[in-house]
Amino acid sequence: MPVSIAVPLSPFDIDVKWLSDVLSSHGHYGQVTVETLSVTSCTKWNVADTAFVEAVFDNPPPDLPSRFFLKIRQEPDPLSSIFPGEQTFYEDAPSSGLPLAACLASLVDPFSGATCIVLEDLSTTHVATPWPLPPTLARCHAAVQSLAVIHAHWAQDATDALNKREDVLDQYVSEMLPAFLDALGDRLSEDRAALLVKVCDLIPSLKATRYESGAPVTRIHGDAHFWNVLYPRDEAGGKAILIDWEDWRVDFAGLDLALMIAMHWYPQRRALHEADLLKSYLRAYNACASEAISWDAFWHDYRLGHICNAIIPVFQHAAGSKHASWWSHLERWFLAFEDLNCRDFLE
Repeated sequence: MPVSIAVPLSPFDIDVKWLSDVLSSHGHYGQVTVETLSVTSCTKWNVADTAFVEAVFDNPPPDLPSRFFLKIRQEPDPLSSIFPGEQTFYEDAPSSGLPLAACLASLVDPFSGATCIVLEDLSTTHVATPWPLPPTLARCHAAVQSLAVIHAHWAQDATDALNKREDVLDQYVSEMLPAFLDALGDRLSEDRAALLVKVCDLIPSLKATRYESGAPVTRIHGDAHFWNVLYPRDEAGGKAILIDWEDWRVDFAGLDLALMIAMHWYPQRRALHEADLLKSYLRAYNACASEAISWDAFWHDYRLGHICNAIIPVFQHAAGSKHASWWSHLERWFLAFEDLNCRDFLE
């Protein structure tokens, strides 16, 4: 639902007229008049400027929130052919029924590519888990169940466009991998380096086979870790909400689950809780999907997803992410690769 309202340069450039126009253009609330507003800037969120906005209205409708979360990205994603971006995600996301933050506006500048989304502020009802501590098990189950509902909602057949996109992605990986290996040097054993190269070479054909299998694909989050989830303060009365959809794309759901669990958990925690969490996800998915998935098919996709996630530390290194993040991901990827018997896919 893009509207012809300017994308502000920063959260502090918005005023009462801008917010009034944005909320009035939403369609659901009718004409909205903002009398006053206050802006509280947040730490820069990856590539976006963010802020909380609190507004006072003249005779507002009863269901209009008074607090909002604003996210502005001034430069388009150079990999937009792979990752369509968060504004595009919310543009056609349903206004209710899914465990997502309600989007009040989704704006894009047709010339610069700058984007802005206005979401309902959930800070009074939900809370994040501090990185890098894992959430409680109850919250982990809530997160995977919400992810399952989203995946089931957007389940669809694979198309030839996915293979074309993977060709583009493979080209980026081929360009990034040598620099990644050079930077690691002898920090990575020869056996591990050879395995990483082999896996990255095989990913396009492995994914092509998966797409051709007839099994469904869906909208995946692309960065579905437990810290991109807001958890209800009242665990008995709310749903976990998936946020930060910058890296979404259409692909198979196992990629998200493998990133959330195998890429982020160490062996002992996986050994204790991995199977239960995956079964929790599958129950939630099959409860609302038009076509159920068997455990064997799901387990196959989870392991395949972990193999394909080998490119994540490579991308993170190229993007200048903190060493503590991508180095830990790489180590956990190797550990889970062996635990999940992923070599079976390479034979």
